[in-house]
This record gives sequence, C-alpha cells and structure tokens, in this order.
Amino acid sequence: MKKMALDEALISNGIGASVQQMMSRPLSEIAQLELYQRGEKIVRYDQGTDKLFILLEGKAKIYMIHEDGKQSIIHFMHPGELIGELTLLGVEEQTKDVVAQTTCLCLAIPMEEHQGELLRDVLFLQQLSVYLAEKLLSRTNRFSEGLNYPLINRLAAFILYTESAGYYREKHTEVAEYLSVSYRHLLHTFQQLRSEGVITKEGLGYRLNDRQKLAKLAKDIPA
Repeated sequence: MKKMALDEALISNGIGASVQQMMSRPLSEIAQLELYQRGEKIVRYDQGTDKLFILLEGKAKIYMIHEDGKQSIIHFMHPGELIGELTLLGVEEQTKDVVAQTTCLCLAIPMEEHQGELLRDVLFLQQLSVYLAEKLLSRTNRFSEGLNYPLINRLAAFILYTESAGYYREKHTEVAEYLSVSYRHLLHTFQQLRSEGVITKEGLGYRLNDRQKLAKLAKDIPA
C-alpha cells in the first residue's frame, strides 16, 4: 500500500466528484489517497479495518473466509463502491478479505477520527442508505438471474465484468463456486467460447477477441 497526496486533479474526476457530493465536509479535510497493487490486501479478515474506503480506480474482490480456512468470492468491486461501511455502522465485527484485482486507488477516511462525524452527517447517511439498498438489489438480481439463464450467458457477463484491459484471469475453481456450477460444466463452456473464437487462451487467462459477441451473450445479466 502506498499513500499519495490528495490533490484537486485526482479528486475532481467523476468518481471523486460523486463521492464529494455524499459529504457535507470537504474530503480534502478528512481523507487521504492510498494506492494498492494487484494482489495486495486492502482489508484483512483477521485484522479488520479502521478506515472507510471508497474505490476510485481499479477492481477488487471480496472473499468470505470460512471456519475451515477455505475462502469464497462473494463480490467483485468496481469504482464508486465502499469498503468498510458495515464496520462504520457497527453491524460487522468480522470483516472479509478485500484483495486488489488490479491496481486500486482508494480514498481512505480514518474511522477513529471521523466515525462520529460521518454518522451525524445527514447527507452522508442518506447517500449511504441508497448505496446499501442498490447493492442489496443488485445481489438479489444476480442470484435471481442465475436461475433463469444458461451458463454461457452468465459466464459472458462475468468475463466482461471482471476482465482488465481485454484480459481475463480468474481462477476456475473460484468462478465455478461463484456462478454455482460444476467445474466440469464451467470448463466445457469456456471451451465453447474458445471454439467460437470469442476468447483465446493466453498465459494464465484468456484474451477477449470478440467483445461484441460477449456483450450479445451477456445481455443485461448482472455479474
């Protein structure tokens, strides 16, 4: 993790401007920028978090850690999403692993100093309520759509959601669990996409050859 200066050029981008609208107080007074490299943990499940993060750039994965030590992916994060909001509200004692999938630029607000202030900020609480409701609705839709579409459609949506710079590299075992399908079924579907020239095996992942075909398959399925 690397700290960076919170200058106007960074915070005035689209996501930064939207986040500022959630706050009554200028972000420059309470937040700092932190940079995480691919594979680095933004939050560790066994350490918790003392910061509220807002993802400005990059992608991250959230893992649930089970009692037997196994882990399951429960969410893929994109810019504009929050990390640590449930800890801020005091409803989550056991945090989850949050791992940078690509280089991630985050706004970090120290909770010890600003938790009380944030929980008294009516504007922030209103926006947080909308954010949590939309997240719940999105996850509900994802589980519902999973029952109604063939795997090839859901996999296409998933590939588009998780790829970075035209390259997809998620682990098959984790993806099979996330999409609630067998490992064998997942491999068969990848082979189908490869045989149609939609993707090509490259290194540890796949290169996207036909984004238009993937988008057609993906329809409006939430990943």
